[in-house]
Amino acid sequence: MRRIALTVALLLAAMNVAFAWGPSGHSIIAEIARLAPLTLQHVADLPRSGASLASSASWADDERAGDKTTTRWHFADIPRTAPGYDPAGDCVLDASDGECIIAAINRQLGIVACPSLPLEPRRRALKFLVHFLSDLHQPLHAIDEEGGNCVKVTVVAQKGVNGNIPFTTSLHALWDVTLIDKTVWSWGSYVERLENSWLKIADANSVTCGTTIDWANESHQLAINIMRSVPADGVRDDDYRRVNLPVLDTQHSRAGLRLAKTLNDAFAKGDCPAGQE
Repeated sequence: MRRIALTVALLLAAMNVAFAWGPSGHSIIAEIARLAPLTLQHVADLPRSGASLASSASWADDERAGDKTTTRWHFADIPRTAPGYDPAGDCVLDASDGECIIAAINRQLGIVACPSLPLEPRRRALKFLVHFLSDLHQPLHAIDEEGGNCVKVTVVAQKGVNGNIPFTTSLHALWDVTLIDKTVWSWGSYVERLENSWLKIADANSVTCGTTIDWANESHQLAINIMRSVPADGVRDDDYRRVNLPVLDTQHSRAGLRLAKTLNDAFAKGDCPAGQE
């Protein structure tokens, strides 16, 4: 039985290697986004069948599986040795894989609130933005070296939830999924944690100042520390989760507040792509 459970854990870890935060993380961020009344009014018309932002927050990962030209829209390969994002080197267009998350966000912002565009491209833009503002705050989506996907770690956690059998995964998947899954049984409980702690005392104006480039650079600095701190044996234990839980809380909370600010500003302006005004 223990061998079967370990096999399942390994399979689940392998499945989650390529995605930022995993479905739970994306749903958490969408759920805590504090949208203005005008934004709520517009957003209510965009998702199909009354779907919530949280329910479609992982849609862009499914879309990437079918449309490879959106692959690089989810991250920025900023070199570990670089101080921050450089569009000339970190956002070069690849015909088959796209360019980078900064360009993708800017492009979707020119579509989502344009009243003269059909609903379908605006729906897609909304779902992309919900996802990409989340991806931008997963630190390992702002660094090169495959974002830690090739760095193997062994999770040895006796505390927390969802079992205590050791398993091997990637550093990227550890931050995508495992740290959340070892903290709560469901993403709704994580939302409650943030609403009753970090978000309760947050200064939203301070958190949401800056640009997507500033936020990418912030994630990049966190990613450098995360990559640097992997020990030779690759073991990540309960102490690692305890020390990094504040970082996890902060990045999810920042993403939720910044997603709301980004959408609120977009719908308040109602900008359109050139030629579509």
